[in-house]
Amino acid sequence: MNLLSPSWRKHRVAVPLATAAMLAAALLLPDIRITRAVAQAVVVIDVTQSMNTLDCRLDRDSAAVSRLACVKDALAEGLREMPCGSQLAWGVFTGNQTFVLAAPVEVCTHRSDLLDALAQLDWRIGWDAGSRIGGALISALRALPALPHDSDRAPGLVFVTDGQEAPPLALRNRRHFEDYAGKVPGVVVGVGGDTLQPIPKYDMDGKYLGEWAADDVPQMDVSGQRALSSVPNEKMVGEEEAVPTGTEHLSSLKEPYLQLIAGEAKLDYRRLVRRADMVEVLQSPLLRRPLPIETDLRWIPAAAALLLLLVA
Repeated sequence: MNLLSPSWRKHRVAVPLATAAMLAAALLLPDIRITRAVAQAVVVIDVTQSMNTLDCRLDRDSAAVSRLACVKDALAEGLREMPCGSQLAWGVFTGNQTFVLAAPVEVCTHRSDLLDALAQLDWRIGWDAGSRIGGALISALRALPALPHDSDRAPGLVFVTDGQEAPPLALRNRRHFEDYAGKVPGVVVGVGGDTLQPIPKYDMDGKYLGEWAADDVPQMDVSGQRALSSVPNEKMVGEEEAVPTGTEHLSSLKEPYLQLIAGEAKLDYRRLVRRADMVEVLQSPLLRRPLPIETDLRWIPAAAALLLLLVA
């Protein structure tokens, strides 16, 4: 090819000009809002003292750590794996009330803030010594639709707990979910072992004080018991009910109970065994919403400029 021909000289001028135009576009092109299906969720974490029980291992060969430590570790991993555009927020519950710390925010822009907030969560922020799992779940199902959200649906719910009621709840006092079932999609995540373990006791400075004893913890739901007769040896209706076992100062994952209430609320149930379990939960299709995402497309003109340079 004659490098001095008019066509070649025209080519030598056009390629640098086109490359410069592509580079300018790569520098100046603003983000474009594109609607994509991404996760938008509030993770509500049990911060009651049974979550301090040391019976959780995410690594097979590691020492057992507290359930709450496992949850925070797995959530940090799940957060790092969430694709940009996803939105997440933290909430906590104790007693029968859920408190959402903030509306969901975009995970890539706010990842460090979300991780810092997660690291600060522990049992000392609890405002109630009791634990009513069903009531706290209903509180979460009420709270989420009221949060600001960019979709026509409320954020999804990830509700993480060991399922232990304190004091234990009588069957007749259990909450029901008819008014809330199916209104907020999500997942109940169970954490803890199957064997009863002692619950550590700490002071407000985190100093270990021993373990909770039987006398420290209510062993029955008194409001669920029938009144006793004033007539000696007279049996009352209800005496055939099960006598409390006296093990409420010990703790294990109450998986059948969590599966029951998850089904009644039309939520999925998942047990936390590995970090990958939480990664899968946070990317569950149940949590995805069509959201307008600020999408960076500057890589397209940048790649075109590189291609033109290679051609030149």
